[in-house]
Amino acid sequence: MGLPHILYSVSTNSQPVPRRGRPRSENARRAVLDAAAELALDGAAGAGVDAIAARAGVSRTTVYKWWPSAAAVLLEGLLDRTHATIESAPSATTSEALHTYLARLVALVRDTPAGALLKGLIAASSADPGVGRALVDDWLAPRRTAVVNLLAEGVRRGEVRAGLDYGAVADVLFAPIYYRLMFQHQPLTDGLPAEIMAVCWPGIAPSDEIQGAKTE
Repeated sequence: MGLPHILYSVSTNSQPVPRRGRPRSENARRAVLDAAAELALDGAAGAGVDAIAARAGVSRTTVYKWWPSAAAVLLEGLLDRTHATIESAPSATTSEALHTYLARLVALVRDTPAGALLKGLIAASSADPGVGRALVDDWLAPRRTAVVNLLAEGVRRGEVRAGLDYGAVADVLFAPIYYRLMFQHQPLTDGLPAEIMAVCWPGIAPSDEIQGAKTE
């Protein structure tokens, strides 16, 4: 099944159903998320609600009780399966953790079908606001929150300057990766995270750290 059909299935399966309703059956919820993640990482073939429900062994209605669209469950399933990409070692410095985070994101969107899925959903979001909401709520927001929390902890540890707009910093860090993913004007190289950090870190680190680096 080609990508245009996938996008049609994802876009036209949106329904105005509340995200949170009756208590979930954890087994069924787990089955749906696993099915969605597997379909996404298989290249999103047949990624409509019917395919997700069939793979999970539940009804279409069951999926819609918990998620408003195929896009929402695909993205939540993908995030659930790849959650390790937004985790960092407690011993890592803020700079090291940010670099690792960016490197994992590059590898995820370049080396797995997740990149094609995200590109397709971003394109579909222009015609379907529900897909756009799913991208923000189920993909971008959790990853953005992880960086915001990391920066806040960095301030507490004296590794990040106080008073920054953490959300703006997260956006600046993400932007080159998604920009290259969408426009393909430059490759998503292994060296890109280091290049991003070289440009951004001087504006994130405490001023005394930058001054010290200049005098060395």
